[in-house]
Amino acid sequence: MLIDNWLYAAEIVHAYERQIPIEEALYCDFYIPAGNVYIEYWGMERDAKYQQRNAAKLAIYQQYSIGLIEITDTAIKHLDDFLPKHLIKYGVRVK
Repeated sequence: MLIDNWLYAAEIVHAYERQIPIEEALYCDFYIPAGNVYIEYWGMERDAKYQQRNAAKLAIYQQYSIGLIEITDTAIKHLDDFLPKHLIKYGVRVK
C-alpha cells in the first residue's frame, strides 16, 4: 500500500499485480509503463521459503533482461529518497 500510495501521490501511472509478458505465468508487484520498468517489494526478508521464491523470480527478471526496481524493508522506509533515484534511471521523472 505504501508503494501504491507513493506512486499515486507522485502522479505516476502504474499497474498493480500485472502479468509480466513472458512465457512463465509471473506477476509483478507494480509496473510503470512510462519507463517500462517493474517494481518488486521483497518483504519478509527473514522467511527462507519466501526468499527462495524471490530468488527464482529475480532470476527470471535477469533471464529476460527486464527492467526492475527492487524495494527492500529498509528502502520502503525511505521511498521519497529511494524511488526518484531509481525511476530516473528508466526515464521516469517524479513531480
